Amino acid sequence: MTLKPRSIDLSFEDLFLKTHLHSQSSNAIKCPIMENISNRALISRLYSTANQQLEDANFDTENWSEWYQVVQGLTGPEKMVFVIVKLNQTVTNGGFAEFYETSYGIFAPEIIHALNEIKATASAEIVSNSLPMVNPMGLLDDAYKAFVFKLQLSDSQRTLLQSLDIRYDQLQDQENLEDLLGNYLQEMIK
Repeated sequence: MTLKPRSIDLSFEDLFLKTHLHSQSSNAIKCPIMENISNRALISRLYSTANQQLEDANFDTENWSEWYQVVQGLTGPEKMVFVIVKLNQTVTNGGFAEFYETSYGIFAPEIIHALNEIKATASAEIVSNSLPMVNPMGLLDDAYKAFVFKLQLSDSQRTLLQSLDIRYDQLQDQENLEDLLGNYLQEMIK
């Protein structure tokens, strides 16, 4: 099954536009040159900055706790953009199976919170519905993250997740993540 992207795919041009984001503040995006930036460019800028920080960080990629802590060190907007873009990229590319098997599932609780924060409630519900499919024991916090990191799904889990892949793909016309995320971030600039 091939899913179409949900409108937050980042092109090469988007990642290297003219303005520069100063991302060292904690949760604010206050920068005079950012005031008239498009949603796509703002998301691209934040994603690029977050991704660069992760590439520059010195951590053990086989250690979920170190990786998780590096992502937690991003600013609020950077982390929000990073986890939502990674959700969209992995689910669009290979479904929720890829999302969990590439270990991005350790961020599922944060992703649910971020999606609700930007008013992408249908997407948040789908991610929330995936949790019991991959975590039938209902593990929480660090136990959940350790369990989900490097998770190998069974065929029955993959089949269950496919129904969520379809629901996620069908949201494109109802819940545009680029618009919702961009508008939320634009409000932070004001």
